[in-house]
Amino acid sequence: MRYIIQYTLPYEHRVMVGIEAESREAAIAKAGELFDQGDIWQDSAEVPLLYDDFEEKGDAGVPLEFTVEDEVCGDWPEPDASVKAIRRRDVAFQVVRLLIEAYRRGEERGGSIDWEDLDRAYQAALQASGAGLETDRPESSPRCSRLAVVMEGGIVQAVIADRPAASPAVAVVDYDIEGQAPEDLCDITQSDGSHSKAYVVEPSVEPARIDLDEVFRPIDA
Repeated sequence: MRYIIQYTLPYEHRVMVGIEAESREAAIAKAGELFDQGDIWQDSAEVPLLYDDFEEKGDAGVPLEFTVEDEVCGDWPEPDASVKAIRRRDVAFQVVRLLIEAYRRGEERGGSIDWEDLDRAYQAALQASGAGLETDRPESSPRCSRLAVVMEGGIVQAVIADRPAASPAVAVVDYDIEGQAPEDLCDITQSDGSHSKAYVVEPSVEPARIDLDEVFRPIDA
């Protein structure tokens, strides 16, 4: 059997908010409406949260009394809105930490942020907003975050990436068309509206066999 155990702590929840109104009575009435709507703690520009803390009351030496609130057969009941609010707050802090970590790692790589790092922050943000709590979303596919073009003697030797299967389409546009057959050339529109012939090759993206961390290292100014 499953039991829901309850205990109560002698706390007083003290909240102060800022409200613009025509009179004291109107301000109090508006505060009551916001409280009933559950919006008084939102800390908005119109109603800023000025104080929000718990103050212990009564004799702190009195031992806690635990009581059985209910017996449960089967699944646990849905958590109260207060629990959901705490969970979303905790996940929101996690989003902040993940974003900071993603950008820190990106700086170490020379400015290239790994999409997997951002995906983790995005999934956490869905939970913080409530969108990820009710809807099962498929896991995001791995993304290519770093791609390098290997050249030697002015000729592209290879295109490599950390995740070739997830890499975007890559094309090499060469305006040096001497020796190329006319039927192999493409007509490319330029920024000024003119057209130029170019030899275009779409190389396959291969797995990186070199250390991309060294390629995308921070460059000292």
